[in-house]
Amino acid sequence: MTQSGTHGPLYGPFAPPQDPEVDVPAGHGEERPPAGGYNVQAQDLVAASHAWDDLSTALGSAVPLASEGWGYPGIFGMHDTFYVSGRLHLDINKVLVNACLDGRAITRLLADGLVETANDYSGTDSSQGAPFQQLTARAGE
Repeated sequence: MTQSGTHGPLYGPFAPPQDPEVDVPAGHGEERPPAGGYNVQAQDLVAASHAWDDLSTALGSAVPLASEGWGYPGIFGMHDTFYVSGRLHLDINKVLVNACLDGRAITRLLADGLVETANDYSGTDSSQGAPFQQLTARAGE
């Protein structure tokens, strides 16, 4: 159902599908080089985040395919006099597109969360260990 030329996908008279808005702080999900030797292996968390990023990208690439005919119940032409097929297509189209958009946003947040965890806990054994060493010395051990 794509149009000829470089016009992009065919949409009906309604606005095309919109990405959900997600509030995250600036710099959220940006990798910082891991340091330290805490029990949380930062490299493993960052590697796992790439799998979620790949899934997010795949869901994002499905959106234009699933949104073909978005908001256009007359997509099947004059033969569909009562727009039965067109409305069913519109309903299925809406569910698929919204699922892909929501899934893309959620998987991106999961990937960013793994990276943020790696960033937060990287090197905490060296930065947070000193106060505990002082407590151990005062306890006489």
